[in-house]
Amino acid sequence: MKTANWITHRDYEVVRGKETWDIVYYNNRDKALEPQKGLLNIGKAFSLSGDAENVTVRATALGVFRLYLNGRRIGQTIDGKTVYDEMKPGWTDYNHRVFEFVYDVTGLCGKENRLSADVAPGWWNGRISFGVYGWKPCAFIGEIEIRYRDGRTETIASDETWDVMIGGPIRCADIWDGQYDDATLPHPAVKPDAYEWQKAVLFHDFEGQITPIVGDPIRVREHLNRRPRTAVVYRGTDDDGSEMGAIHVVSKAAGENCEAVSLKAGESLILDLGQEIVGRPSLTFRAERGTKVEVFCSELLNDSGESSRGNDGPKGSPYIKNYRTALARYVVIASGEGEETHTPSHVFYGFRYFEIRADRDLTISSVTGLVIGSDVTEVGTFVCDNPEINQLYSNIVWGMRGNYLSIPTDCPQRDERLGWTGDTQIFCGAASYLGDIKGFMHKWLGDARDSQIGYEGAYCDVIPRVFRHEGGGANAAWGDAGLVVPYRLWLMYRDKDLIAEHYDSMEWYMKHLERFGLDGPRPAYGDWLNYDVTEPAYLSVCYYAYDALLMERFSRILGKEDRAGYYRELREKIIAHWQEKYVKDGALTIRTQTAYLLPLAFDMVPKALYDSFRETLRQLIVGNGYTLSTGFVGTGVLNQTLERVGLGDLAYSLLLQTKDPSWLYSVRQGATTVWERWNSYTKEKGFGNVGMNSFNHYAYGAVAEWMYSGMCGIRPDPEQPGFEHFELYPTPDLRTEIPEGQKRIGSARATYRSQAGLIESGWAFVEDSVVYDFTVPEGATAEVGLITDKDVLLFNGLEMTASDLHAVRRGDRLVFPVKAGAYSVKTV
Repeated sequence: MKTANWITHRDYEVVRGKETWDIVYYNNRDKALEPQKGLLNIGKAFSLSGDAENVTVRATALGVFRLYLNGRRIGQTIDGKTVYDEMKPGWTDYNHRVFEFVYDVTGLCGKENRLSADVAPGWWNGRISFGVYGWKPCAFIGEIEIRYRDGRTETIASDETWDVMIGGPIRCADIWDGQYDDATLPHPAVKPDAYEWQKAVLFHDFEGQITPIVGDPIRVREHLNRRPRTAVVYRGTDDDGSEMGAIHVVSKAAGENCEAVSLKAGESLILDLGQEIVGRPSLTFRAERGTKVEVFCSELLNDSGESSRGNDGPKGSPYIKNYRTALARYVVIASGEGEETHTPSHVFYGFRYFEIRADRDLTISSVTGLVIGSDVTEVGTFVCDNPEINQLYSNIVWGMRGNYLSIPTDCPQRDERLGWTGDTQIFCGAASYLGDIKGFMHKWLGDARDSQIGYEGAYCDVIPRVFRHEGGGANAAWGDAGLVVPYRLWLMYRDKDLIAEHYDSMEWYMKHLERFGLDGPRPAYGDWLNYDVTEPAYLSVCYYAYDALLMERFSRILGKEDRAGYYRELREKIIAHWQEKYVKDGALTIRTQTAYLLPLAFDMVPKALYDSFRETLRQLIVGNGYTLSTGFVGTGVLNQTLERVGLGDLAYSLLLQTKDPSWLYSVRQGATTVWERWNSYTKEKGFGNVGMNSFNHYAYGAVAEWMYSGMCGIRPDPEQPGFEHFELYPTPDLRTEIPEGQKRIGSARATYRSQAGLIESGWAFVEDSVVYDFTVPEGATAEVGLITDKDVLLFNGLEMTASDLHAVRRGDRLVFPVKAGAYSVKTV
C-alpha cells in the first residue's frame, strides 16, 4: 500500500471469545447459533475521469474479507474463468504481518463505481484467535489505483472519507461456530442505499507489515466438490429399547439428486457425502420468507442411541459432541424470493454428514459440499492391488486436502484447527509426495520465524502462535519442525535460497536449546497418543541430535564450514550423552518401538550396536503380534525406518495389519480420512474419548511417504536433491513370513511429478518373477536398485547381465544407473 490507512467503525464491538477450551458445554442441539449485529462493511464511491487503461484494487483486512465492485464479487480471471480467493487474507501472525491481495478490476468498472468489502472476525478476533491479538476490532485497508490512457494516474486510498457500516445479511461468522445469514436483508454491496453509513475512523493498533501473498491461495476446489450419496428424512424418534432411541425414518433415497425433497416443519434431512471433506454446504431451496433453515455438520452418525457407546443422540442422527464447544452450524433465514441458493462465505467446516431442518415447510432442490483449501497442486498418485490399502491412501490424501488450509492444521472441524508443529513435521514427508508444497510451506516457515519473536528463538507449539504460556515452545518433535520441514523442502526442491532465508532462524532456535544442556528440547508431549509409553525426555535427546545433524547439513549447503564443524561436534556430544544416559550393556534402558526407531532413523547408533538395535526392533514388532505400539512421533518414522534398516518385510506386515492399533483398523471401521486415534471409533465399543477425538487428523498418514519411497522406491538423492538425479529402490512384498490373515500385495504403482518431470515406478508379480516398470523424465538420471538374486535381467525385452548394466551388488539389490526413458525389467 502506498498511502492507504487502516480504517474501522467507531462503534465496533468485539465479541470476546468465550469458553475457549474451557469445556463448559459440548456441542449439542439445544445450543443455538445466535445472530449478532452483523459484519464490518466498507464502501467507497469513485468516478473515472477519463478512459481508463487499467484499474487495480489492493486490499487486506484484519479478519476474513471479501471484495465487491458495483455489487459483483471481485476475483481473478484464470484461463477465461473467474476464480475467487476464499478466507482472505489467510492466517499469519497478525502481530507481525498480513498479506495483501491485488486484483485487476478494469472489466468491472463503469464511469460511476462503488468498491465494497465485508470483514468477519476470522483468525483475527474470532474465538480461534484465543485473544492473542488483543480482542481488537476488525479493520480494513485498501486502495484503488487508476491508470488512464492519457498517462495520468490516480490513487484512492482508504481514509476517513470512506464509508463504514455494521450490519448486512451476514449476522455473524465465526470459524469455530459457523455463520448466520438473514437473506431478508439485502447485501450492502448490492443495495448500499438500504443502510445507514457513517465515515470511517482510523485504526492504529496494527504494528505489523503488509506483504505480498506467499504460497497458495485458498479456493473452492471445484473438481473435488461432493454431492450427497444418500438422503434420509426423519421426524422424531422411535423407542427401539436403547437409551435415546432411533430416528423415525420417513423416507430414504440414494443416488443422483437424492437430496431433492420437500420437508415438512419438524422433519429433518440427513445427507451423506460419502467422504469427509473440509468446506461448506451449498443449499438451493424454496421456502416462505422468514423461514429459519439450520444445518448441523458432523463427521459420523450415532450408531445406537446408547451413551455407554459415546452416542449423543438417537441412532442414525448426526454425532456432534466431539466438536466440543465449536457449534459448526449454518443458519439461513430465507428471503422467500423463489428458488434461492445460500452458501456460508466467511467460515469453513469439517464434515461428511449434515442435517437440514427448518421451522416451516422447505423444498430442497439441490445440495453440494464445496471443498475449500489452499490450492496446492497435487503431484502424486498411488495404487496397489489391495482395495483397503487404496482406501487408506485415499484417506491420507483427503486428510491433507482438509488440513492444508492457509496453514497445516491438526484437524479442521472442532474448536482447534491450529497449526500444531508436531503434526506438521511428522506429515511433511508424505505431503511432499502428494502435493507441490514448496510455496505452502515457504509461507508457513515465515510464520515459524514470526513465532520466535518474543520467545527467545523458540519455535512455538502451534504456528501461527496463539498460546501465551511460559516458554512458548521448543518442545521435542514439535519445535523441531522449524528444522525438519526446511530439510524436507531441500530434498524435494533443492531451493538454496529458502535455506539461506531461514538459516538465521534455525540458528536462533539452536541457541535457545543451549539453555537445556545436552538434554535437548522440552519433553512436553512425548510420543503423543502412544500405546507403549516412551519417556518424553528420551525423545528430546534424540531430536536434539537430529537437529544438530540437520544444522550441519544446512551449514554445508551454504558453505558455512565453521558452523558445520561446530554442529558436528555438538552432535557427537549429544550422542555420547544419549549413550551414557540410555544405553546399558549394548541395549536401551527404554524398551519400546519408538525408543529404537528414533536413533536408527536419526543415525545415532554406533556401528557396534547397529545389528543388535535392528534385531531388537524386529523383536518388538514381531513379539507384539506384528502390531505397532507407536504414537505420533514413532509412527511418523516407522515404516520409513524399517525400510532403511532392511526390515521392509515388517513394514508390509504392519501396513496390512487390521487389529487395533493399525492403519487398516480405522479403514475397517469406516474411515474416509485418517483419525486422531487408532480407535477413534470402533464397531465393538463405539466412540472414543469425546474430549479429544477427531476423525480428520492426518499425522498417522505419514505412512504414505513409505508407499512412495519404500514400496515404489521413488526417493530423492540426499547428495543431489531436487530429482534431477534420484533413486529408484522399489521394494515388492517379498515376505517369507506372512502373519495370519494377511495376503501378499501383488502389485503397486506410484507416480510423482517432480520438478524434473514425471517419475513413474511400479512392480507386479508375474508367475515366478517380478516385473519392474519405471520412467525417468527427460533431462534426469536415476540410480536403480532392484531386489533380485539374479545377475541376468530381461531389460526392455533384452537379456542383459549385470556387467551390461554397469551394475554392482549391494546386499540383496542389483544397483545400476539409467538415463531418461521408460523401462520394463523382469527378473529371470
